[in-house]
Amino acid sequence: AAITAVGAAALIAVWVAEHPRRPFATWAFDVSKQVVGAAYGKAYNIMQAEAFARVLRADAGHRDQCVWYLMGISADCFLTTFLCWGANSLMRPVLLARFGIDIGAYEGEVPLIYTPTRIYRLRSPVADRLRCCGVALRQPECLQGRVKKWLAQLGIWLLIITVVRLIVSMGLYATQDVYYALCAMLFDVLQLHCATSKTLFAVLVFPAFGDTLQILVQDHFLKRSC
Repeated sequence: AAITAVGAAALIAVWVAEHPRRPFATWAFDVSKQVVGAAYGKAYNIMQAEAFARVLRADAGHRDQCVWYLMGISADCFLTTFLCWGANSLMRPVLLARFGIDIGAYEGEVPLIYTPTRIYRLRSPVADRLRCCGVALRQPECLQGRVKKWLAQLGIWLLIITVVRLIVSMGLYATQDVYYALCAMLFDVLQLHCATSKTLFAVLVFPAFGDTLQILVQDHFLKRSC
């Protein structure tokens, strides 16, 4: 609940502070992609921690699942996030050119007029007057069409996450001795020795910081580019 509250507060703060602000529906679509991806990532981290602790190493010194989970969540919040950013940036022009998929665009938005003081939504009768002057306005799509576009983008996002996470997992396995020692040393430096304190740090404290950073970065590249 605590991590969820921190994440929700970060998402709302980003939306409130941005300028120009996305319409609520667009923001909700963008956020929902992050929520689904985060849930998928947490499940992946748990399975990875279990697998690494029980299968990949027979050494009893590498059986601490809290250390493995910290390895996974730290790699997730930093390495995976920025690799996903790069992959998303590479895929964006390809998806737009070949499939007409513009990441973060769900259509159906009421166009905006930018003024020095305020941003006005183009609604009737303003929209009618602009049409009379020859200004083409995008026709809103039905909810079903917007949901289909969201589902397509969600599928692409989950595919990117899966590929990047598999690459990161292989990297973790290749460098497990060094990375395990670093994460175990962090517990020692913080004087966290019992299973309860390690679990609280790995599952609650560290993710509160890491997830906030991840939310800020992902919100930047999952929304529609200007």
